[in-house]
Amino acid sequence: MTFKLRLIVLILIIHPLFFAGYLFSEDFTESEYDLADFYGDEDFVSIATGTKKAITKAPAVASVITAADIKNIGARNLAEVLEIVPGLHVSKSGQNFTPEFWFRGITSTFNPQTLIMINGVSTKSVVRGDNHTVWGEFPVHGIERIEIIRGPGSALYGADAFSGVINIITKQGGDNFENEVGGMLGSFNTTNFWVNNQVEIADWKIAVNVEFLKSDGQKEIVQADTQTIIDAAASGLGVPAASLAPGHLSTGFESIDLWMSAENTLLGLQIGTQRRSNVGTGQGGTEALDNFGRLGNYKNIIKAFIKNREILSNLFVEGSLTYYGSSQEIEKNMVLFPPGSFFGTFPEGFIGNPGWEEEKTNFQLSARYKKFQNTDFSFGVGYDRQNLYKVVETKNFYADFSPRLTGIEDVSDTSEVYMPEADRESSYAYIQVIRQLAPDWELTAGARYDNYTDFGATLNPRIALVWSSSLNLTTKLLYGKAFRAPAFAESLVVNNPIALGNSDLDPETIDTFELAFNYNYSEDTSIDFNVFNYEIDDFITFVPDQDGVTAKAQNVGKRSGRGLETSIEYKAIKDFKLVANAAYVKAEDKLVNENVGEYPNLQFYVRGEWSINSDWQLNSQLIHIGKRDRVPGDQREKLDGYTQLNISTAYSIPKKNIRIELLASNLLDEDIREPSSAGMTMGVVNIPDDLPQAGRAVYLRISTTY
Repeated sequence: MTFKLRLIVLILIIHPLFFAGYLFSEDFTESEYDLADFYGDEDFVSIATGTKKAITKAPAVASVITAADIKNIGARNLAEVLEIVPGLHVSKSGQNFTPEFWFRGITSTFNPQTLIMINGVSTKSVVRGDNHTVWGEFPVHGIERIEIIRGPGSALYGADAFSGVINIITKQGGDNFENEVGGMLGSFNTTNFWVNNQVEIADWKIAVNVEFLKSDGQKEIVQADTQTIIDAAASGLGVPAASLAPGHLSTGFESIDLWMSAENTLLGLQIGTQRRSNVGTGQGGTEALDNFGRLGNYKNIIKAFIKNREILSNLFVEGSLTYYGSSQEIEKNMVLFPPGSFFGTFPEGFIGNPGWEEEKTNFQLSARYKKFQNTDFSFGVGYDRQNLYKVVETKNFYADFSPRLTGIEDVSDTSEVYMPEADRESSYAYIQVIRQLAPDWELTAGARYDNYTDFGATLNPRIALVWSSSLNLTTKLLYGKAFRAPAFAESLVVNNPIALGNSDLDPETIDTFELAFNYNYSEDTSIDFNVFNYEIDDFITFVPDQDGVTAKAQNVGKRSGRGLETSIEYKAIKDFKLVANAAYVKAEDKLVNENVGEYPNLQFYVRGEWSINSDWQLNSQLIHIGKRDRVPGDQREKLDGYTQLNISTAYSIPKKNIRIELLASNLLDEDIREPSSAGMTMGVVNIPDDLPQAGRAVYLRISTTY
C-alpha cells in the first residue's frame, strides 16, 4: 500500500469518528490526574501515548512494574522482573546465553523485535538489532519503574517497536526518592552492592544510583556440542577428541551500572553507563563450548531535554537530544572451536575475535495543542543517525577456514574483516490525536512516517477506541502497524564462519489487531483479558546455506499469530494479595504451514504476597512454561515444559531502617531447559539436549535507608 493510499485510509477512518464527537455539547475534559487518588500513581502509564494516562484507559495493552513491585517479588535482575508479564517469555538462549524477551511467540536469532529503552532512549544495537549479546545481567536497584506495551509501537517509537516495547525508568530526584545502600551475597559466588543517593542544589534535584554486580555463573552441564559431532566423525582416524563436552556453560560476568539525573522545573539531564567485563561466551559462538573467551561491553547514554512548556496559548512544546554509544570488546580470545579441532590443524583452537563500537544520536521536537474542545493533538519531528564507526577483528584462519601460518592476525581495515563500517540516517514525523467522542468513548489515532537513507520510507499507523462501558468495565479495540529495519549484521556481514548478511533485505512488518477488557469488580479485585491477532510480512531470519556451515539472512515470507492473555489481582484479606496471569499463543510459519517453534504455547504465573505482620513479608511465585514445539526442520521431540518455584521473605527493623531478605529461586531444583538452536553439523543438532538453566540458588540481601 502506498504512502498516499495509507494516508487516505487513515483519514477516512478518523474523520467520521471525529465528526461524531461534535454532536455532543458537553465539555468532557476531566483530567485523569484528578483520578490519581483513586487509581494510585502506579496505575498510570506514559509509554502508550507519550503523556501520562490511567493504564485502564491507555490505548494499548500495557503493564507497569514499580520499584515496590520489584522489591516485593524479590527480583535480582531485569529478566526475573519481566517474567511476571503475561505473554512475555524470558529465555536465556540465543547468542552467548543472553536473555531474550519474546512477546507473543515472535522469535528469531537475535530477538531484535523487542524494543528496550532506558529513560526513553533505545538501547538497540545497530549491529545485530538485538539488546547486545554481552549482557551479563541487568541489576534492578537503580530502577524506579518499568512500562511495557505488548504489541506494536512504531506509530510512536519507530523501528524495532515491533512485537513489544519495554521502557526502563531509572530512579530520579523527587519527593519520594529514598537514599539507600545495600548488598547481596549468594549462589554462584554472586556479589552485589548498590547506593542510591539524592542531593538538592538550588532548584536542581540530583540523583545518583551506582550498582556493582559480579557472578561466576551457573555450572549446569552440557553433555554434547558441535565439536562432539566432529569428534565422532573423526573417531576412526586416530585423532584425539577435542570437545570440552561434557562441560558447563560459561556464564560469569562483572558489571557496574551508574545512573545520574539532574532536573529543575525547565531542564533535565540524564547520564547513564553500563560496563560489562569478564563476560563468558555461554554455549560458545558456534555452539562449541568455550571456557577461554571473555568479552566486555560499554553502554553510554546521555539525554538532555526541555520539559513541557506552554509557548503560546494552548500550545505546549518539549524537545530532547540523546546520545547512545555501545561496544563489543574481546578481552580474551573467543575460541570458536576448541584446541585440537579440525584434525589438530588448530592446536590453540579456531579463534575469531569480532569487536566494534557504535553510536546513535537523536533529536526530537514535539508539541501538544489543546485548543479544540475534547481534542488533544500531538505532533513531532525528529532526526536519527546510526553509526558503526569502528569494526575490528583478529583471527587465526582464512576465509576458507584454513589456518593462518602466522597464527592470530589483525585483519581490521582489510577486505577480510567480517563486516564493513557503515552508517544510516533517518528523519521522521508523527501525529497523534486523542478525541473524546462522548463521556465514555475516546479515540486515539496517529501515524509515524520514517524515511531511511538505505532502504527508503515507511508509514506506520495506529488507531484505538476505548469505551468506558461502566464505572467498572473498560473495553479497547486496537489496531497498529509496525516495522523493523534490517540490522547491519543482517545486511552487511561478509566474512563470518557463522552468519552472513544480505544487502537485498526488506524491512519486516507486522499488523496487529487487539480486543482488550479491564474489569474492576471491586477495590480488591481487578481482571484483565485480551485477545490478539497479527500478521508478519518479510520476516527476517538466518537460513542455513547449502554448505551446512554458514547461515544467510533472508526475508522468509509470512508469519501469523493469535492468542489471548488474562490476569487477575485479588486482595483476599487485608494482609494477603494474589496475582495471577496466563497466556496462550499459536504462531505459524505460513511458508511451510508449521508452528514457528521455540516459544511456549501456554504459560502461567501465580504470586502470593503475605504481610505476616508490619515487619515481616513472605512472597511466593510459581511460573509454569508449557511444552515448546521445534522450529520447522528440527526433528527433535517437543521440549518439555517446566514449573519453577521462587520464594522470598523479608524482615524489616523499622527503628534501624534495615531490611533483611532471603531469596530462593528454583527452590525445587527443577531441570529447566531452553531450546538450543536448530543448527546442525553433519546432519546432527549441535547441542541436542538443549540449554540447561540455573538450578536452585539462594541469596541473602541487606539494605538500609538513610
